[in-house]
Amino acid sequence: MRTPLILLVLANLAFAAWALLIDRPVEPAAAHDISHLPRLVLASEPVPGTAPVGDAARAAARSQGAAPAAPAHCVTVGPFSDLTSAAAASSLLQSRGFAPSQRAEPGPDLVAYWVYLDNVPSDAAATRLLRRLHSSGLSDAHVMPVTQESEPRRVSVGLFNEHAGAERRASQVKGLGLSPAITEQRQAQATYWVNINLTAPGQSVSTEGLLPPAAEDAHLEIRDCPAAPSSAPAPASAPLK
Repeated sequence: MRTPLILLVLANLAFAAWALLIDRPVEPAAAHDISHLPRLVLASEPVPGTAPVGDAARAAARSQGAAPAAPAHCVTVGPFSDLTSAAAASSLLQSRGFAPSQRAEPGPDLVAYWVYLDNVPSDAAATRLLRRLHSSGLSDAHVMPVTQESEPRRVSVGLFNEHAGAERRASQVKGLGLSPAITEQRQAQATYWVNINLTAPGQSVSTEGLLPPAAEDAHLEIRDCPAAPSSAPAPASAPLK
C-alpha cells in the first residue's frame, strides 16, 4: 500500500513541474511605428491634396488657357411673305454654314377694298347684270355664290389693294347707271422668319440673295429672336368671396 502511494505523489509532482514549464504568459509583441504609412480614405471623402472634379476641370482649363464656350446668340431674319421664300432663304443660309430653322408669326392684316352690286333680286337679274358689265369691259365681274335662298345676291365688280383703285372702278360702274358699294375687307395673314444661332464672337449674317428677284423692293430685318414663352405655372387664383 505504501509503494502505490509514493508513486502517486511522484506522478503529481512530475505533472506540476511539466505544467509550470509550458504555461508561461506570452509576452506582447513590440509595437511598430505606423505613422509613416498612408491613411485609409473613405470613398465619400475627398482625397487630401486634390481638388473636387469640377474644380479640377476648371483648373485644367485655366492652365491650358481655354476659355469657356460663349452661349449661342439667336437672331431672326425676315419677314418673308410666304413659306416658299422662307424655305429658299433657309437653304441658302444652310449652304453658308448656318443651321437655320423657320417659324411663323402673325403679320399685319391684309386690307382690300371690294366693289360690288348688292341686293340683286334674282339669279336671272344677276345673269343679265353680269352680261352688261362684261360687255362694258369689266371682265373680272362675277356673281357671288349663295348658300341660302334668302341670302342677298351680289355681283362682285373688283377687289383692290388701294382705296383709290376701288373708287375708280366704282366710278366706271356708276357710269352704267348702277349703284355700286365699297367695303373694306380684312384678312389675317402670317409672316415667316428664319432663326439662326450665332456661336462665334463677331459672327454676322448677310441678307444678300435671301429674297427672290421679284421681291427686291422688300426689306429684310435682322433682330434678336423673340423670347420663348415661360413654362412656369400660373399662380393660383384667390377664391371668390
